[in-house]
Formats: sequence, structure tokens, C-alpha cells
Amino acid sequence: MDTKALRQKILDLAIRGKLVPQDPNDEPAEVLLKRIREQKQQMLKEGKLKKKDIKNDTIIFKGEDNLHYEKFQDGTVKCIEDEIPFEVPEGWCWCRLRDICMMLAGKSKPADQIKSEYFEGSYPCFGGNGIRGYVDEYNQDGTFSIVGRQGALCGNINVATGKFYATEHAVVTTLFVGIDFKWSNYILEALRLNKYATGAAQPGLSVANILNVFVPIPPTQEQDRIGNNIDKSLKIIEVIEQEKTDLQKNIITAKSKILDLAIRGKLVPQAPNGEPASVLLERIRAEKEKLILQGKIKRDKKESVIFKGDDNSYYEKVDNEVSCIDEEIL
Repeated sequence: MDTKALRQKILDLAIRGKLVPQDPNDEPAEVLLKRIREQKQQMLKEGKLKKKDIKNDTIIFKGEDNLHYEKFQDGTVKCIEDEIPFEVPEGWCWCRLRDICMMLAGKSKPADQIKSEYFEGSYPCFGGNGIRGYVDEYNQDGTFSIVGRQGALCGNINVATGKFYATEHAVVTTLFVGIDFKWSNYILEALRLNKYATGAAQPGLSVANILNVFVPIPPTQEQDRIGNNIDKSLKIIEVIEQEKTDLQKNIITAKSKILDLAIRGKLVPQAPNGEPASVLLERIRAEKEKLILQGKIKRDKKESVIFKGDDNSYYEKVDNEVSCIDEEIL
């Protein structure tokens, strides 16, 4: 069983609204997005956001013709039906990633200040591929999804909890009101953000490009149900993966044991009427002698014969010399 493909299938069902049933009593995502827009305006008044932070905000809605439209800050409206990836359930909405979270890359940290091992008073340092090491300061405190923005694994998702340091290659995701952390973390993985990377030698992600990605958003209550369902499903996959690993180890052990039994003559019962191996070897030697006389093969420089003596020990005769080889016999 391909557990990686199974994990991706679960995430795909989740992002399409097919993992858990919808509840008509849930508050529609449209109301949630409106509340987030109000939160942004309040943050703007409090100085927590700047106008440039919301200048690209849009509203995606369905028109009377059942097509998707996007309304921009200047009031213009554009039909984006061809850009919408797939249909979502009733109560869901399409939005841009910037509508549900803020993303900000961390600050650079000299390599010689990042230690590979934990030391007293240190904090995890996140880079483009997860934890790079440990440093003596932190620039974030809380629980966040971290998106790697640089390197071969850019677009990978990690979770940071507590105090930590985010470098310029780690994008810290801060959620707006009503967005469930567990759901959003899985959805970031499901979006496969690495496909938006640019650059061949050193792939990288632009925060602006990531924030522009379409996201299907369910009601807050359903987000919680989806996150919990994914949790349970992935735990089952972990068990399957472990059992798969254990089975592979057992198969290798069994093969080795079978071969060991076979080489020791313990795999099948011996038939008392069977021709002894000594007779077989004598026949082989006679056949070799015949081939030598015919010039088809050359005689071995050192021909040997192994036999068991009257003392029950094994001996090898090479030319005219005989020596005990008990210590060499398995």
C-alpha cells in the first residue's frame, strides 16, 4: 500500500469538502470572510496592519448566473470562472490565501551563530526545510505553520510551537479570526505550494505569489471537523506504515532463515535412499577429468577433495597434503 499516496488522497478529499458531511446549521464561510475583513479594518485602525497589507484584497463571489467573480479594491469586477479549480459544497467559499492569513518571512541569521546541537537557553531556528539548528534568541512566540520558501523542499510545511527563530527562508503564517489552525495547516500541505516555486538551480517561493493562491474555505465548525478527521486518518496511516515496515523486516529475516536452514540441510527431510553427495562429487570429478582429456577445460592448479575422517573431523586433501579444516566448516 502506498501510504504517501493515501495521505495525499485524504488531503485532497478534505480540500474538496468530501471528507466529512456538511452541516446546514454551520455558519456559512461567506459570513466568516466578512468578519475577517472587519478584523482587518480594525487592525488597520490599531496600526497592526498597513494599507499596503490589504491593497490586494479582493472578494470572490458567485453571481446570479452561478459564475464566480472577483471584486477588486478599485471596484472593478472580473469573471474568474475559468480560474476556479473545482466546485465546493454549499456553505463554502473561494478566496485567496491572503484572505485567511498573513505571511511574513523571518530574518537572516549568520551560519556561524546557528549551532547544530541544542544548548542551554537556546531556541529552535527554522529555515527553508524545517529546523536548521539552535540559536540564542527568538523572534516568534506561539504556534504557527511554517512554509519553507527556499531550496529543493520549498513549500514544505512545518509546525513551530513556543519560542523560536524564523530565518528569511521560513515564512511564518498568522491566521485571522475563525480560521482553525489544524485545518489550515493540513490545507497548506494539500495546496502543494512547491508548484508555485520559481528557479531551477535554487527553487524559491515568493510570499506574494503564495498569498495569491486560491483556497476553498469551509465554515469554521466544519474546519474543526475536517482537522480532527484528518488527524484520525493519518494516525491509522502511521500504524499501517509501521506494520508495513515491520512486515518487510520480517520478510527479510524469514528469507535469511530459510536460506540458512537450506544450506545446513535442515529445510527438508533427508531421504535414506538418496544418492550420497560424495558419489555426486566423484561423478563430477570424473566428468571434469574427461573434459580435461578432451582439451575443453584446463586442470586446476590445486585440486582438492574434502572428506570426513574416521575421527569424525573434516579434512581437505590438496595434491598429496592432508589438513584438518574443522575450524573452517560452518
